[in-house]
Amino acid sequence: MAVSKARNIESLDEICESLDNLYLKNLELMEEKIQANIQMEIVLREGHIELAKARYIRGKESMGRLQLPTKDEEVFSLFDLETTISEEKEIPHFDISLKKSNDNDQDIQDPIKRFGVLVPQNLRNAQKKFQESLYHATKVANVSAELFGTQNELESLMNVKKSLCGDKSKIKA
Repeated sequence: MAVSKARNIESLDEICESLDNLYLKNLELMEEKIQANIQMEIVLREGHIELAKARYIRGKESMGRLQLPTKDEEVFSLFDLETTISEEKEIPHFDISLKKSNDNDQDIQDPIKRFGVLVPQNLRNAQKKFQESLYHATKVANVSAELFGTQNELESLMNVKKSLCGDKSKIKA
C-alpha cells in the first residue's frame, strides 16, 4: 500500500512539473502570437500607405474599380497553401509558397499588370508588403495551432491530475 502511494505521489509530481512546463510554453506561444500579429499589422499598414502613395501619383481615376476583376473573370492566386498534419501531436502546419509553373493550364498573371506596364514603384512596394503579410499570417496560424495543441495537452493533464488527487482523497479517508 505504501509503495503505490509513493508511486502516485511521484507521478503527481511529474504531472505537476509537466503542467508547469506546458503553462510556460503556453505563455511563450501567446507572446510569439502577439508579436507576429503586431508585425503583420505593421506590414499591412505600410502596404496601405504605399498603395495610397501610388494612387496619389497615378491619380484616383487610373487606379480604381476598372482594374478589379469582374464576376466573369477567373482569379487565381499567386500562392499555394500547403497544410501538413504532424502525426505525433495532430497539429496542422501551414506553409505558403509562390507558384512557379502552370500545372492546370491556368493563366496565372501578376495582378499588378492590370494597372499597366509602367506602374509606380510604390505600387510594387505595396504588392511586396501585402505578400509579406501573407507569410506573417501563416506564422500566426502555425502559432495558433500549436497554442491550441498545448491547451488540449493542458486540459488532459489537468484531468489526470484531478483523477489522481481524487484517488488520494479516497486513500486518506
